[in-house]
Amino acid sequence: MKLKTLQALLCIEEVGSLRAAAQQLHMSQPALSAAIQQLEQSLHAPLLVRSKRGVTLSHFGQAFIKHARLIVAEAQRAQDEMQQLRGRWEGNITFATSPAIALSALPQALSSFSNEYPEVVVRVRDGLYPGISASLRDGSLDFALTAAHRYDLEQDLVAEALYASQIVIVARDNHPLINAKRLSDLQDCRWVFSSAPRGPGAIIEEAFRHYGLPAPRMGMVCESFLALPGIVAHSDWLTTMPRALYERNAFSAALRQINIEETVPSAVVYVLRRFDLPLTPAAEALVRWIQHHAQSLEAIKPDDIV
Repeated sequence: MKLKTLQALLCIEEVGSLRAAAQQLHMSQPALSAAIQQLEQSLHAPLLVRSKRGVTLSHFGQAFIKHARLIVAEAQRAQDEMQQLRGRWEGNITFATSPAIALSALPQALSSFSNEYPEVVVRVRDGLYPGISASLRDGSLDFALTAAHRYDLEQDLVAEALYASQIVIVARDNHPLINAKRLSDLQDCRWVFSSAPRGPGAIIEEAFRHYGLPAPRMGMVCESFLALPGIVAHSDWLTTMPRALYERNAFSAALRQINIEETVPSAVVYVLRRFDLPLTPAAEALVRWIQHHAQSLEAIKPDDIV
């Protein structure tokens, strides 16, 4: 089982064509086909289904691709680590981030890191827990910066608290309840929920439950923090979002915070990674820069980490 063949299989899955994969890998299509056939023979299973539209993974291929992705990612990570330990600060770091930190400490941290290690390529993705769990497990992500609830975290993940993100209740600028003072005043409203645990939807449910109120009415589930401000700006629905997102979005002029007397729970942002997959020296350096710049954000109180 050759590493290059596994890399080729991942490329085929991505582009959906042997011809396109061969071109991207700078090899002939017959040579690529022969390499995949050799891999299939070693596994005693067909990995690809060929048709006029291209190629897709077979049932066996779908099962095997997870292992291939992990092997390739760990091999690349090991190579990067050896180079960095020898003083050659090159390689790649890939991580996911939530909007709260992406709009606050992350830009400064990335600037500081790139100034110190200009040859390291950093790839940043949007992502929240638990949606990023699979990518952490298969090695596609080195780590993730995301809000999460301690009770929801799987045991194979290491979680290091970074800071507490303040959550605010948001409505369109001329909403009839913009001057509401109590959470009970908002009982009849419909809410835009995020599906992520400890995200906007989960937090408002927690607040209603804490103050003995019936569960809030769901109007929509929105998994996109890019779309969320615009949806609220053009509807009567309410939502909760990190203060950083509320203050920095394309619809901020059309939105208002509803200042209620009760306390809305904070969202603790964690650095998440696999417990059995150490960070490379470069990834550790980037996390240190993120931690350094996050110190200027809201401190974590003991009650925040639950």
